[in-house]
Amino acid sequence: MTRRIAALAAILTAAALLSPQAARADQAPASLTAVFGGAITPTTPLLPLGAHLPTMRAPQPTHDTPPTLAALTQAEEQAAKQGHYGTAPAQNPAGARTSLQSDPYITVQGCRDLYGDQTGASPLDRFNYCAIRPSVIYTLNADGAIVGTTTFRFVTAGRGDKGSRSMYFTTGADRFVDIGTVSSPATTTLELTYSTSGYSDWDGTNPACTVTGNSPLKVLNWKQGSTSVFSISSAKTDGYSGDKISRCGIAQWGRSDLNVGWLQLERTNGRMDSSTYIGSLGGSIFLDVFPVFWDYSKSSPTHGAVAQHIWDAQNQPATTYPVKAGKSVPGSISSGKPLHRAADVVWDVDSSTRVKANRTNRVAACTSLSPSGTPAGTQCDEYPFASTWEGAGVGDGNFSVRYLPSAQNGAAGTLLASWYTNQRILGREEYYIEIGA
Repeated sequence: MTRRIAALAAILTAAALLSPQAARADQAPASLTAVFGGAITPTTPLLPLGAHLPTMRAPQPTHDTPPTLAALTQAEEQAAKQGHYGTAPAQNPAGARTSLQSDPYITVQGCRDLYGDQTGASPLDRFNYCAIRPSVIYTLNADGAIVGTTTFRFVTAGRGDKGSRSMYFTTGADRFVDIGTVSSPATTTLELTYSTSGYSDWDGTNPACTVTGNSPLKVLNWKQGSTSVFSISSAKTDGYSGDKISRCGIAQWGRSDLNVGWLQLERTNGRMDSSTYIGSLGGSIFLDVFPVFWDYSKSSPTHGAVAQHIWDAQNQPATTYPVKAGKSVPGSISSGKPLHRAADVVWDVDSSTRVKANRTNRVAACTSLSPSGTPAGTQCDEYPFASTWEGAGVGDGNFSVRYLPSAQNGAAGTLLASWYTNQRILGREEYYIEIGA
């Protein structure tokens, strides 16, 4: 509770609130004012009626802009997505989307249906995000005591885009409950906004993204179903590398009548790019989730042999070729060693060189596996793929080759290429691959 009061003291002001003694002396009626208390969490619980919020000695100006966010780094990005792998297609509650699909995008009502009575904030996949936060507005009397509470939920649906360098966030509010004496919803302010950071690390820098949008201003507007709608975007000229990448931290903030500043409600991270090998229009995704390729299964009649090969390489590497003592092949979530896409593009010479080395070493291994030539109706499959930095070109022997039916190898390759495009997997970007039954 002490920490809760201290936190509110740093951001709240009461505009010339009367002291208890002054109120009794002149018999002035108690005036009601409202303050946004932020999200209700175990560390910031709902304060009871009768409790006092800190009273400032003098009014302070309202800040029209939220705090500036520090530039995003790779370490922060990694920490944010640690352990977040989205969901397998058969278990995906957001419309049972496969990893090749992200339409329809999640909506505010979709987030409500998905979370039910639960709370939390997380990207569902690379293109969809939900945040549900119980929140509170306190009504104070002239003594600065809480005489009423208005509790409610903020529900935010966020989405990336496959055709532009913008992300979109829509927020609604529901489950309003008034207890005690509360200020008029027609005059009580309840406003949201967003701020962003840029990115700065060894691989490049970009400025903060641009925020555009608006929010309802009064509690009554929210109760009547109004929503806030904001877009976060980045110009192609602001991006770095040949992919014109922009990474941005994205924070949501709220305030009411007496808040001198903004209270942070949510924080996530987004990325915009204009990769020419994915699509010239650009796209945007949520960074706080590891991309996982779920679409191979051992029972598939179209690519099952390829899936079995990858499963063997990941789980029984000693049974695969080439033979190597202590062989360890990366790529599964359990290995903790993700794959990284190697894009064969002119502007990334090292990446193109790795792809060529992967193919050269694969041919050598395949020739060694079958000196008499390629068996009829087959192709020599490799894992990790030639399109990864972990492929045969590494030269450490931690890969596998196997002759498989040509049709299945081709179908599997098409599926992977489609996933790279649909999920906007850029060169040097990490991902895992999980094999289904």
